[in-house]
Amino acid sequence: MNENGNKKPIITIIILALILVIIIVLFIGFQKISDNKKEIQKSTVQTEQEEITKININNADIKDLIKLPSIGQTKAKAIMDYRKNFGEFKSLKELTKVKGIGEKTLEKILPYLEMVGDSTEIIAFISDSQKEVSGKININTASLSELISLPGIGEKRAQKIISYREKAGNFKNKEDIKKVKGIGEGIYTKIKDMIEI
Repeated sequence: MNENGNKKPIITIIILALILVIIIVLFIGFQKISDNKKEIQKSTVQTEQEEITKININNADIKDLIKLPSIGQTKAKAIMDYRKNFGEFKSLKELTKVKGIGEKTLEKILPYLEMVGDSTEIIAFISDSQKEVSGKININTASLSELISLPGIGEKRAQKIISYREKAGNFKNKEDIKKVKGIGEGIYTKIKDMIEI
C-alpha cells in the first residue's frame, strides 16, 4: 500500500513531464511553420515587386494590372472595362476617371507605367505648383515630390538635389545637376528633356 502511494506521484510527474514535452514540441513545430509562412510571403512579395516592370496601360492584361501597387482584382477589371468602353487612354492622368483610382493611387502606380500620350500633362499633374507652359520641372525650385517624379530620381537623390541647392545655390545650367552625388550621365540623359532652370 505504501508502494502504491509512492508510485502515484511518480506516475503523475512522468505524465506531466510527457505532456510538457509534447506541448514544447508542438509549440516549436508551430513556430517553424509560422516562420516558413512568413518567409514564403516575404519571398512572394519580393518576387512580385521584382516582376513589375514598366507596363503600357493600353495593352496591359489583368495579370499585369494586378501586380501594380494598390491595384487589386476590382480596380484592374475597372481599368479593363474603361478601356473597352472608351478606347485607349490618351494620357496617364485619364486613369483618375476610372472608378476607384484617385490621384493618390495614380501617384503610387506612376513609376510602373510607361508614359502614354503627352508626358508633360502627367508631369504637370504630379507637380500642381509647376504650371509652366513648357511642363518641365525647374530644378532650382522643385519640391521633393516634384523631383521624385523624374525617372531615376528617388527620395534620396531628390533630397540630395535639394541639399545641394541649399548649400551651393541655384543651378546655373541643367548639366550642373550632375554635380549632385549619385546623378551621373545615365540619369541625366533620362531627365534632361524634363528639367529646366
